Amino acid sequence: MNLLVTPNNEKQGIYESTTKLCQALHEHGATVYMLSSDKEKYRESCDFSGGNIIELTKKCDAVIALGGDGTILRSATIAAVYDKPVLGLNQGRLGFMAGLEMSELPLISRLFTKEYEIQRRMMLDVTVRHNGRCKYRNISLNDVVLSRGAMSHIIDFKVMHNSDTCLEYRADGLIISTPTGSTAYSLSAGGPVVDPSVKSIILTPVCPHSLCNRSVIFASDSYLDVEPTITYDNELYLTIDGDGIFRMEKNYTIHIKRSKVNAKFIIIKQDSFSKVFTEKMLH
Repeated sequence: MNLLVTPNNEKQGIYESTTKLCQALHEHGATVYMLSSDKEKYRESCDFSGGNIIELTKKCDAVIALGGDGTILRSATIAAVYDKPVLGLNQGRLGFMAGLEMSELPLISRLFTKEYEIQRRMMLDVTVRHNGRCKYRNISLNDVVLSRGAMSHIIDFKVMHNSDTCLEYRADGLIISTPTGSTAYSLSAGGPVVDPSVKSIILTPVCPHSLCNRSVIFASDSYLDVEPTITYDNELYLTIDGDGIFRMEKNYTIHIKRSKVNAKFIIIKQDSFSKVFTEKMLH
């Protein structure tokens, strides 16, 4: 089995965790792939390296990401494009996306005996348009965030659901998230927690200028068009999964729908979502 290992080298104790993981993988006959930049640090742990994360992902059978949710999120998004499954090992704080804690490393043997399930998580297609022309496109596993600049005034948003005008907000921003992203920024902004098995699109305003504005959950086959009102004294930025910042201009619209691409997570422990959520939030 060819396994791509992607550690977050900024995490405390990551060297020890990564070498332990690679040792366990080698004991089961796996070939460990790493980026060339990681090979310098993990010489004896790495069997094959390359400088292109996309090419390594194509060659591997699965990806193992060591770090927090951000590390797992980035690896899972790339892997999803090439239909590769991801196993997250938590080296962070919450680790909602992690399949195992480092203390549970012996369970990695189930990867080789095929004692696991693949859980598919929905993603979002995001397109920015101006006068019918595409200006930017990306996919999101977690969330799509529209946020104003530091010196900007509050911004008006019109949201159209399946081409019908649905909602209007005055707010600092909007968060459109998947169920996977419902435990991230959307939760901090007062949004609902949604089990990842429930396919849906969640819309949550950020600091709305109203007492009655709340999150809305749409069916997964919905499509949303967001029309922000940008004036000379406002700045608005689009952020995908905490990365890929794009500055919006006047008369730009954002089209969001469910992607045909799914992220695939390796589930070794059969813990319920409610159990995982309770344990993480009380951590």
